[in-house]
Amino acid sequence: SRPAPVRECAAQLLLSLVERIGVTQLAGTPRAERLPHVAGKLAQDCHKDTRHYGQEMVKMLLNHQQFKMLLEQSLSPRDL
Repeated sequence: SRPAPVRECAAQLLLSLVERIGVTQLAGTPRAERLPHVAGKLAQDCHKDTRHYGQEMVKMLLNHQQFKMLLEQSLSPRDL
C-alpha cells in the first residue's frame, strides 16, 4: 500500500501475529514461504516505524532454519 500509516499498521499487526503464534508454528503453514519476503520488504521500507517492525520480524525469522534459508533466497546478502 502506498500510504505510510497503512504499511506501518500492517507491519505492526504482522509482527504481533508472528510473536503470538511463534515462528516454529508458522513454518508449518501452507504459505510460509511468503512471510520472509514480506518481512524483508517491510524491513527496507522508507518509513522508519515500518522498517523497525520489519527488522524485528527478520530477526525472529533468522532464528528458524527454514525461514533463514527463505530469507537468504529472497533478499540479497547486503540487505540481510
